[in-house]
Amino acid sequence: MKIILDIQKLNEEGFQYLREIFRDPAYEGDDYDSFYAYLSYLDDSEILLKNYGEMGDLSASVIRLFNDVNEDYGNLSLGFCEEDKRKKIVMDISELNRRGHEYLKELFDFPDYYGENLDALYDCLCDLEDTEIIVMNSDDLKKFSLKILDVFDEVADEYGNIKIRYEYEEEEE
Repeated sequence: MKIILDIQKLNEEGFQYLREIFRDPAYEGDDYDSFYAYLSYLDDSEILLKNYGEMGDLSASVIRLFNDVNEDYGNLSLGFCEEDKRKKIVMDISELNRRGHEYLKELFDFPDYYGENLDALYDCLCDLEDTEIIVMNSDDLKKFSLKILDVFDEVADEYGNIKIRYEYEEEEE
């Protein structure tokens, strides 16, 4: 059995969400012990996490529970949905041209000590993990935004931790 577990929904809806995705009348509990007991009787199952960047107390506890059951019974495997492996950041070139490094700092959640220059940008981008940068409004490129995109390309080529994708709006006929 393959189960996709949306961490964000789990945080919002709790055990009610678990009952919905497991869809088994044998599981009716609202606590960790009954969920553990239910999981221990499952045949080999693959649990894929979705929206795992939104981890909360409940979801972290449930994931620990999956690991505990797997250690005890060996019947569960835990993984990630492919589409969720890479963090996605949408960067608007028009906004970049207007606000500059302030926009980059906000967009990428750079630390307060971000130096607001190309060297500092390079250093901070090197620290990102699996990030896809979706570039919008690239028809509005200026000298500044071209320099920024050059830094993105350098980091992508050297470290492979970021990917740059250009989104173009379809022209209406």
